[in-house]
Amino acid sequence: MDWLLDFLHLFAIGIPGWLALRLLRLPAAPMMGAMLSSALFAVQGWGLSEVPGGANLLLQIVLGLFIGVRVTPEARSELAGSAPVAFLASAWWLSLPLGLGWMVTRWFGLDLSTSLLGTVPGGIAEMSLLALSLNADAALVAMMQFFRLAAVLVGMPVVSAWINRRIGEPKAGRPKPSGPPATVKTAASLRNGRAQALTLAVLGGLGGSWAGLPAGAFVGAMAATGIAAVSGLRLTPLPVGFRTAAQVGLGSLIGLSATPEVLGTLQRMFLPTLAVTAAMVAWGILLAFLVRRTTGWNLMTCLIATCPGGITQLASIAEELGADPLRVSLLHLVRLFTIFLVLPPLITRILA
Repeated sequence: MDWLLDFLHLFAIGIPGWLALRLLRLPAAPMMGAMLSSALFAVQGWGLSEVPGGANLLLQIVLGLFIGVRVTPEARSELAGSAPVAFLASAWWLSLPLGLGWMVTRWFGLDLSTSLLGTVPGGIAEMSLLALSLNADAALVAMMQFFRLAAVLVGMPVVSAWINRRIGEPKAGRPKPSGPPATVKTAASLRNGRAQALTLAVLGGLGGSWAGLPAGAFVGAMAATGIAAVSGLRLTPLPVGFRTAAQVGLGSLIGLSATPEVLGTLQRMFLPTLAVTAAMVAWGILLAFLVRRTTGWNLMTCLIATCPGGITQLASIAEELGADPLRVSLLHLVRLFTIFLVLPPLITRILA
């Protein structure tokens, strides 16, 4: 009973912030709002006396599931053709944060793991999970990622449209379906798909956690569901409310670590974070032109697929901007998998 009350308390201190940012229509409202609200509680001494055991594990599994099920059998042929470009984009986005992270560490005295995780474009929830696992400053990492994502979501559609008008290319439009028409899922097939996805995510998450991987439950759940989905198993994600709840819970967990010293660092890092964001957007535009020259894809697809945003947010707006949603999702997904495979051991080796 005490565990359940603590778990409910964890969400209760995060929900006010989520609702406030949602009302303001800000990006990543569930996680960032919950983190800010929870941080306020923590600084005032009203936070949880003890985090409920297993909460972090459970939240990681749910978030990993939502990423993994994005890999579909239909994406296999596109992935095979796009693999060289996807790995080029991944290497491109791993090289810049190494330089930016080193400069941020040298100029502002942050530890290297916090600087690297704050500058790599891996997503707010995903990089915050790694920060918790690698003993980095998760609150600062989340704030740096938030500013980057907000700038990309606000500025990139405008910049992309302006560049596309100058080039004068037509929009990509909706890709034509290939193969047999998609079957309508029945209620029973939806339940089976969700049960299979949840089972695989739990098993993968427990395996990753047992293996001691950084953010092991997230990585394991993401890998298990992704491998099963690309192999042809028809998985169905949980209702989107579960992802929102997991983001609120994770934001609350991060916010509980806030102290007056952390808030002072966030204030001091505001302008440098804006400068880093501008450098990352420019780096992404350069990559977009390189990808366009290599593949001949529509320019808007290249711009949205290579910019330093989150997979969920950019995939959802890709089609209305005239980009190919499948290619956008694939490049961001490969980048996220590569970051989780390469960055944690790299940070551990550098800090050893």
